[in-house]
Amino acid sequence: MNRVTQRLVMPLAVLTAVGMIVVWFPFSTLLSQRTQMNTVAQQIALLHQQGHVLQMQQKALSTAQATEELARQEYQLVQPGQRLIQVLNNGDGTAGDPGDSPLASPLGSRGSAATTPHSAHHGAGFWSRVVHTLEFWR
Repeated sequence: MNRVTQRLVMPLAVLTAVGMIVVWFPFSTLLSQRTQMNTVAQQIALLHQQGHVLQMQQKALSTAQATEELARQEYQLVQPGQRLIQVLNNGDGTAGDPGDSPLASPLGSRGSAATTPHSAHHGAGFWSRVVHTLEFWR
């Protein structure tokens, strides 16, 4: 081999080796795996934080008093011998006696009656009063 060829062989060999490493060595795969590992690490940290919060809730609910309060509030359970009394709201969101609320119209959304059934059909016969009473079924 001549001298010029010998000088070119070494750089060509180095370039070939670098080219093979670049082609065969998956840089993009390494970068995507690194990104995935960072994402998974963040998820693990979040799960550890949520686990810690759940452990604190478990400790708070482990007492008998907390269990009883949860049973009363969420499941309307009472101790043996006790009674559960529910206070209904007035429709405007305030609690009160349902007897204080105005009566619902028997006609519902069809409108209001001009007269009450008792006053309009006071002198009518039995069957006409029955028919008038059952008009809401139409």
